[in-house]
Amino acid sequence: MRILIVMLFSLLLPVTLFADNFVSVFMDRCAEDERSLNNVNIGKTMLDKMAANTDDEELKTAFKELNSIRIVSSDNVEDSKYYFKKANELIKESFGDYQEAVSMSETGSKISVWMKRHDEERQDLILIALDSDGKLSIITVSGKIDFNSISKLSGSLRNGQQLP
Repeated sequence: MRILIVMLFSLLLPVTLFADNFVSVFMDRCAEDERSLNNVNIGKTMLDKMAANTDDEELKTAFKELNSIRIVSSDNVEDSKYYFKKANELIKESFGDYQEAVSMSETGSKISVWMKRHDEERQDLILIALDSDGKLSIITVSGKIDFNSISKLSGSLRNGQQLP
């Protein structure tokens, strides 16, 4: 009986360790050499430096409370459509503990946002977007997420303002 429990635990441990890391699982399962993807990881150290370099107190607090931001993107229209479909399939198949918070479909663009709340101090957010130009963006955010600050940050990026 102990052997069975140890075997079961050892089989489930890798799934548990990677359950919160959508980008890693996506890159491992879905990325193809002939379909290029851009991948950017911003860790806690860089987020702390970004917080230290801004005068905006709201953004400073937001950066300090985040653990990581990971971004995957593609500029190729056909590859983007392919990966958008794959990302949505993956989240439904392997990330059942996430709940869809928002989904939107407009002419030529689609967005879905998924969230998992661990507790008040830690949430995980996955955004999967295909814009009207056919560009894919997958963004994961982990940490204490303040949606007002995230909205302010994304508004600054949309308006072409530079981050600190």
